Amino acid sequence: MKQKINDYKLILIWLFLFTIAPVYGNWKKPQIINLNREIYKADNKNWSIGQDEKGILYFGNDVGLLEFDGIEWRLNQLPNQLTVRSIAVLSHQTIFTGSYEEFGRWDRDLSGKLVYTSLRSLIPDEVFKNDDFWKICIAEDGVYFQSFTSIYRYDYSTVEKVNYDKAFLFLHEVRGRYLVQEINSGLLELKGLDVFSLGGSEFFYNTDVRVILPYGENEYLIGTATKGLYLYDGISFRTFNPVLSDIMKKKELNCAILSSKGTYFLGTILDGIYEIDKDGEILNHISSQNSLQNNTILALYEDNRENIWAALDRGISYIQYLDNMSCITEPAGNTGAFYDVELWQDKWFLGTNQGVFYIHADDINKPEVFRNMKLIDGTQGQVWKLKMIDGKLFCCHNRGIKEIRPDLKVVDNYSFRTGINDMVKYVFKGREVYLFSTYNSLKIALPDNGETFAPQGISEPISATFVDHLNNIWLEHPNKGVYRCQLNDDLQSYRHYTYYGQSENDDLPYKLSLFKVGGRIALLGNDSFLAYDDIEDSIVPLELLNNCFRNISGLQKIVNIDETHFWALAQNAVYRFYYDGYEAILLESYHLGLNLSLVHGFEHISVINDSIHMICLDNGILYYKNRDTQKQVTQTIPSPYLSSLEMMDLSGNKLYHPLEKEVRVPYAYNSVNFYFIAPDIYSSSRYFQYKLKSVDPDWSEPVKKNSVTYPRLSQGKYEFLVRTVDYTGNYSEEISLKLEVLPPWYRSYWAYILYVTGFILLAYGAWLFILRRYRNQYLHQIRMEEMKRLQELTGELQDEVERKNAELLTQTFFIINKNELILKLKDLIDDFYSKNKTSATTQFYQKINSHLNNNMNTEDDWKMFLIKFEEKHTNFFKHMKTLYPELTSNDLRLCACLKLNLETKEIASLMNLSVKAVENNRYRLRKKIRLTRDQNLNDVFVNI
Repeated sequence: MKQKINDYKLILIWLFLFTIAPVYGNWKKPQIINLNREIYKADNKNWSIGQDEKGILYFGNDVGLLEFDGIEWRLNQLPNQLTVRSIAVLSHQTIFTGSYEEFGRWDRDLSGKLVYTSLRSLIPDEVFKNDDFWKICIAEDGVYFQSFTSIYRYDYSTVEKVNYDKAFLFLHEVRGRYLVQEINSGLLELKGLDVFSLGGSEFFYNTDVRVILPYGENEYLIGTATKGLYLYDGISFRTFNPVLSDIMKKKELNCAILSSKGTYFLGTILDGIYEIDKDGEILNHISSQNSLQNNTILALYEDNRENIWAALDRGISYIQYLDNMSCITEPAGNTGAFYDVELWQDKWFLGTNQGVFYIHADDINKPEVFRNMKLIDGTQGQVWKLKMIDGKLFCCHNRGIKEIRPDLKVVDNYSFRTGINDMVKYVFKGREVYLFSTYNSLKIALPDNGETFAPQGISEPISATFVDHLNNIWLEHPNKGVYRCQLNDDLQSYRHYTYYGQSENDDLPYKLSLFKVGGRIALLGNDSFLAYDDIEDSIVPLELLNNCFRNISGLQKIVNIDETHFWALAQNAVYRFYYDGYEAILLESYHLGLNLSLVHGFEHISVINDSIHMICLDNGILYYKNRDTQKQVTQTIPSPYLSSLEMMDLSGNKLYHPLEKEVRVPYAYNSVNFYFIAPDIYSSSRYFQYKLKSVDPDWSEPVKKNSVTYPRLSQGKYEFLVRTVDYTGNYSEEISLKLEVLPPWYRSYWAYILYVTGFILLAYGAWLFILRRYRNQYLHQIRMEEMKRLQELTGELQDEVERKNAELLTQTFFIINKNELILKLKDLIDDFYSKNKTSATTQFYQKINSHLNNNMNTEDDWKMFLIKFEEKHTNFFKHMKTLYPELTSNDLRLCACLKLNLETKEIASLMNLSVKAVENNRYRLRKKIRLTRDQNLNDVFVNI
């Protein structure tokens, strides 16, 4: 009877699950990632959001334009650090922004940076009226910039003002139509530069129209700040979902978007974000009460991965949807970490490190799940496992095993006085027994009489227990190895047991985790899969699974779904795979790295049934709905883009090169920095791998960075490759860029031409040098011979000069001596004659005296003297005559005597004059050559 009741309850549970399964299949809760100013390095307040075709996100911030490529944040500031109110993205190369009395465009340069150009200068006569540009719409005929006082159209060359003098609120683009509200009045439609009234919309006069979105096929959903929501069919307006409208009136709707899933996201000023379906039913409410960092939503945007970005009054939030997953988290941490989940008695039971909580089954799909959670009294403490056995719910607790009754009363059935990690039901010798994995050993209990046993032999903590197809009991140690054992019939001890782990004889991983494949035991350790071979009684590798997970690391645990389907749990990811002993297929993979994480060391997934699984997190659970995938799911990973190439020299000077063609890098700028981006690199948790051929032997390790530098590349040709890779090892198609580092100037073609020319000139110079050297040697030899000849000739001439000089002196002194001798003879004769004067001596005296006088006055002596003097002092007389034309022949003779430095007496003797006559001649000569008194006449002629 008891068994029938249990079966009946199980049937009701299954009916309930299949009843709510469609609801779960359509309803999903996202995970929320909050980004504060310390992360994006700008101001708190963000006003607008955009994204380009390469996945780059842009945020209008209080201090400029924020740019996010999934890895790096970059702040682009306007002049005067103005606030960026509005953003419109034309492409990766061009972005439009609006600010306070300012609007313009940003264009990307070769470095990949955005450069701002103001468009205000195109309307120099326009006077702005202290307002901001709140909306920008890109249309076919141009770009519209809307402020509260005016709208301008920029046609990419000129700016024109829309023909309307009244004030505007917000410009909206809906289905190719441009609608705007006149402040304190109805709606208008903008067509070109003209504005037309939208009939029947005058009742919006005392509220602000904040939202205009498409609804259905032809209608529009209009949201106001204080009057709620309306539908417009092109003719009339009607209230949309009065209940929701009342909520929006109180919360002040500020912005909204229609998601690609067909749901609407409504951002409010006072209460965060509401996700609604097409009927206005609230699917999710995301606020500061559950996960949002701020309740004031200034802008919403859906990215190209169908996830939502919210610009907040304080920070940025990212709302991410995981495939087949609903994220139920409790960011405040009030419930602690989640270890296990069970569905029983129309309730969800949640095992945490604070105790067991429960919620009613239909509360799981409510926006604020954790507000409805209640703690079961008596379960306070650490809950390791929740086990459903024979229709009963057991709690493996740090204070033993506890049974939770249908009335939520807690009973301690077995007093083990130790913590229980796990329990399993085991049929031993035809009897049902419970095997408990405890803090200090394996414990056994008989459910029919409550008797307990503690087998002797293995006194180790046990984290899990498995029974294989041969009735071997496998015990998993929390930290080291496993045991294979069999019990004696009395359950008091082990018949035998074997330890498998790291030892001298076994080269096994230190920590091993157990799981079952088709009744057989398999093991996981150090990212390797092993199995027990009962025939060889040994542990052998499972090559199929090792190959299946060859690119995946950090595996911690395997959870059985059924005999052929499994979950593999890693540090930040979970993988669903198929394995039947003959084939291994990775079916699905989910990365949890943004702000979700499993409980480290106690990773677990609760398999509720074939289609519903609960992934336990350290701050909640992930509700998984199986999409019945039986074949390997291959996801195409988009290729990255090269955003810029930076070249730098030793001084830090930089150059940039266009990426459309092969790059030629000057050798002086041979430190090369590659910048690259990839779509969805942030949300999909992908990485980059790169290599530079001829430098890197293989691909780099997967890295979460968007640039790589290769310093001081040598001359040559290179090819840079980059690709994106995910956490399962799948990678995108690689992109490449060829570049050539040019040779240094001293190895360029011109340098070689210069070298050849220089060599030729050097050879020619050397030839000239050698030729000149030999010529110089020859000339030197000739000069030496000539010098020798000249020296000989000089010697001869010197001898001749000396001879001439000697002859001159000889001739001079001969004349002087001759004259002196004649004078002496004359004096003797005169004296003799005066004493012996006779007629006979008179005649003799006269003849002798005549003969002596004739010899004293001969010109022949002077001629000979002058000849000798002229030979010694060539052109002396000519030079003196040129200088002093008034000189007579006697003066010249006196000059010759002075030149020879003769004394006055010698001059008198030579010239046959008296000393007085010579003195007189000297005096007259001084006057003729105009000597002063202090000048010596002899010195003058000696120096001439």
